[in-house]
Amino acid sequence: MAGVAGLVAGAMSMAVGEYVSVSSQRDAERADIEVEKRELSRQPLDELRELASIYVKRGVDPALAMTVAQQLSAHDRLGAHMRDD
Repeated sequence: MAGVAGLVAGAMSMAVGEYVSVSSQRDAERADIEVEKRELSRQPLDELRELASIYVKRGVDPALAMTVAQQLSAHDRLGAHMRDD
C-alpha cells in the first residue's frame, strides 16, 4: 500500500511540476507578445530597422535585408518580429 501511495504521490508531483512549467512559459510568451505589439505600434520604423539588422547579422545584404523585413512585415508584422526578434 505504501509503495502504491508513493507511486501516486510521485506521479502527481511530476504532473503538477510540468503544469507549472508550461503555465509559466505560456505567461512569459504572452508578456513578450504584448511588449512587441506595444513597440510595433509606438515605433514601427525603429522595429522595421531592428528586424532588418537581424537579417544583416545573419549575412544578408543590408538593402535586401530591409526589403525582406518590409515584405515580411507587410504579410504578418507581429509574426515576423516574434519569430526573428
